[in-house]
Amino acid sequence: MLDLSRAELRLLKYLIAHRGNVVSREELLQSVWGLNGDTLSRTVDVHVAGLRKKIEPDPRYPEYLITVKGAGYRLTL
Repeated sequence: MLDLSRAELRLLKYLIAHRGNVVSREELLQSVWGLNGDTLSRTVDVHVAGLRKKIEPDPRYPEYLITVKGAGYRLTL
């Protein structure tokens, strides 16, 4: 069982619901945190990094939660 924070759980649920699709940081800020997509925030990056530490065999080389440069993130699980 994973020990996820509430925010990590909300993020993971959203990514699972959109599995295989690229989800932008702006979409995550709005849909998961209820923040304006124009907000400059490291919230998404920090939580993605934390989630990777918990779900990836080696977070330095993610296999499941992939960064798509200039576009966002994609969950491949």
